[in-house]
Amino acid sequence: MYAEIVGPDDGPDLVLLHGGIGTGRYHWSKLVKGLSARYRLHLPDLPGHGRTPLEDPDRYGREVLAEAVGGYLDTLGAPVDVAAFSMGGHASLALAAAAPQLFASLTLVGVSVREHPGLHDWRTHFDPEVLQREYPVWARHLAKIHAPLGPDGWMQVCRRDSKGMRIDVDVPGLAALTCPVLLVRGDRDGAVDPAQYAELRRVWPQADEFVVPAGGHDVQLTRARLVEPVLLDFLTRASRRD
Repeated sequence: MYAEIVGPDDGPDLVLLHGGIGTGRYHWSKLVKGLSARYRLHLPDLPGHGRTPLEDPDRYGREVLAEAVGGYLDTLGAPVDVAAFSMGGHASLALAAAAPQLFASLTLVGVSVREHPGLHDWRTHFDPEVLQREYPVWARHLAKIHAPLGPDGWMQVCRRDSKGMRIDVDVPGLAALTCPVLLVRGDRDGAVDPAQYAELRRVWPQADEFVVPAGGHDVQLTRARLVEPVLLDFLTRASRRD
């Protein structure tokens, strides 16, 4: 799995996982400068995205992503601090249920624990034909960041991610994850069900929740000035607990 690495070689590792139709750099670009002053950032392109092709084109889903992330954390010498957005967060939830020992801390942005109408509506934005017609600038950018996958690679990425993947998780089973947790969501994010965040708060009494005012789904991009200091504060407190 390809990963861009930014920051001091002797800094603590922080892995940033992207969401659907994105890449590591794309979905975390607004926070790279601030976070890399203190951390050694890892910005992987998850399988089937950016510079990481699928090993098996016929096999794609949350399990593929979770396996890749788990292997990457192992190579870094787990436990590792992880921050994950949307689809990357769903892969992290699956991994946290199976291997909680891999995480030193976990930040989740815009995640769900089961399907709901708002999440389905969000995925409809991923249709490549709709993107080309209604959001041509966005479509051209997606074509650029996924160019290593081939001339029409970005369209394949969008079609795969628009179908969604298994996201349901056994919430009570997540209690085995005892590391510090930060839950982040925008107050106007229709792709998130606040009641599901409440479920996670009940199973993780150690979790903090940050509701970003005037925030949509990708608040780490659109509301980065608010998210960055909260994330840095959380990571500092998490390291002191360790």
